[in-house]
This record gives sequence, C-alpha cells and structure tokens, in this order.
Amino acid sequence: MTLAAPRVRRRAPAPSAAPAAASRRPPETLVFLVAALATALAFLLAAPEPPIALQIAVIAVLATVLGLPHGALDPLIARRLGYWRGPVGFAVFNLGYGAVAVAVLGLWMLAPVPSLVLFLTVSAVHFGGDWHRASGRVARPIARTLAGAALLSMPALRDEQAVADLYAVLAGEGARQVAAVQAALGPALLIALVVVAALAARRAPHEGLELVATAALGLLAPPLMFFIVYFCTLHSARHLREGFVEEAATPRRTLALVVVAYTVIPVAGAAVFLVTTGAGASLDDRLLQVVFIGLAALTVPHMVLVALGDRAAAAHPEQSVRQHREFAGRRGRPSSPGLR
Repeated sequence: MTLAAPRVRRRAPAPSAAPAAASRRPPETLVFLVAALATALAFLLAAPEPPIALQIAVIAVLATVLGLPHGALDPLIARRLGYWRGPVGFAVFNLGYGAVAVAVLGLWMLAPVPSLVLFLTVSAVHFGGDWHRASGRVARPIARTLAGAALLSMPALRDEQAVADLYAVLAGEGARQVAAVQAALGPALLIALVVVAALAARRAPHEGLELVATAALGLLAPPLMFFIVYFCTLHSARHLREGFVEEAATPRRTLALVVVAYTVIPVAGAAVFLVTTGAGASLDDRLLQVVFIGLAALTVPHMVLVALGDRAAAAHPEQSVRQHREFAGRRGRPSSPGLR
C-alpha cells in the first residue's frame, strides 16, 4: 500500500480564529456529558454493580470498536509530520512503531509494577492534553499532568480496594501500593483539578465542564466503567474527529483502509494471546490484561508521536490546529496539515 502525501494549499488563518474556536463546543462534549450522566445515575440509582466479568467484556468490546481507531491514525500523523514518505519509509515507520510496542510488553513482563507506574504517568500527561486546546494551545506540562493524574486517581479515591484488585491482576500484588498512593493523593489532586478546570473554562467553558464531569464520573462510577466512558466517548472521539478533519485531503478509501487495518492488527494479536494462553489465569483476568497491557504497549508510541506533534504546534503557534479548522470551515476547504 502506498500512501501519497496530499497536496494542500497552505494559507495563514485569520487572527480572530482562536477566540471563535475557543467559544465553540465540539460535538463530543455533549456525547460525553450525556454518557457520563447516564452512567453516574445508573450506578447511583440501580442495584449493585454488574459482575466484573460483564464490565470487562463491555470494556473489551468498546475499546476495540471506539477506542483503538483513534490510534489507528498514527501512520497518517507521522506522514503529515514528515517522518516517512513512500513504501520504504512506511515500512520503516511500522517497524519502529512495532518495536516500541514490543519493548513495552517486554518491560511489563520483566518489571510489572514499575511498568504500571510508567503507564499511569504517561497516560496522565497524554489524557491531560485533552484540554487547554480549544484556543489552539497545547496545555502546559504541569497543568496537563495535574489534570490527567487527578482524573486517573479519582477511581482510587472512590474505591481503593477495587482499583487495587485491578492493578494486582495487571502487575501482581505489589501493584496494590500504587492504588494506595493514588487514594492518598486523591484529595489534593482533586483540588488541583478544580483549579485547572477553572483556568481552562476561562478560554473554553466546555473544557472546564468536561474536566469537572470527568472527575465526578470517576468518583461515582466503578473504575472500569469510568475509564471506558471517558476513553471512548471523549478522549478517543475527540482525537478521531480531529484526525478525520485534518485528513480531509486523504482519499476516503485510503483513510478507511488505514483505520481498519491498524485496528484489526492489534485485535488479532490479542485474540492469538487469549487462544494460546488458556492455562493459568481465568479468562476474565487474561482479558483484562490484554486490554490494559495492550493499551499500554500502543499508548507509548502513540504518545511519543502526539508529543512530537505538540512540539511542532508550539514551534508554529500561528498554524494551530483549531485555527486551521476554523479557517477550513469558513472556506469550505480541507485544513492544512495539522498536528494530531
């Protein structure tokens, strides 16, 4: 498969594009708020939580259908950033991307608890980048890390034992201490999150609302349900929507082929793992390991690529992602190459 870089006319956006973009609520905001409210009410008003086996099955299906596709755009992001051109470059990119993912898996097998801590740390930085973006800026490292760390700690603040049990499945009994640390830091991180939400709301009210709603969901819903609602209806939906907009010049057939291929390949690998590791742990535990350790392996190269895009955005603030979308929307043309 040969993916030719689209030829797009580059034009500078209007100076007033950023404020206009900041005031507009993206569609995934409403979807997430409705899903978060419905989920929170369901667990507040309904009978006991559904069996953990059912929760794991739901998270596996939704992560596959709604979560993985946003990372499947990584080859196209890399192409827009100029990291590959032509079939040879495409092959080299895939080898490098796969090597990083395999290295993460190997490290997890050798040192599961440090790997879990590393995964939570990079996830905090990555998820925190979902905000402070409506104005065309990338969130400051401290703000985005505090936001992401707070959100990932809310489930432990709600139910430390449940989170500890999940971590034990993923990284052994020693990982229970990670949940204890998150629960201990939870109150302070919650205060920090409120501050970050207030700062975000000054430029984009919907971002402050999203942060508060995500924290509330983490405090009200079971850990797995919190993660899948946030990950699928907000994080993945946002990156997927932006990726499709920024790839407007890419032929739809090529775009669909890339998304499907890069979703099916990791799912096939997970299926092989489940079939070949029938002994030992239960199916529920193995499925949980496949979902989260697999996400860790894919998150690291994905985050590296997004971080490189963030650096490029910071180096060229006049060509911010939001401004490009506003400019393209007014002209009815595909945006010039973005960074996510």
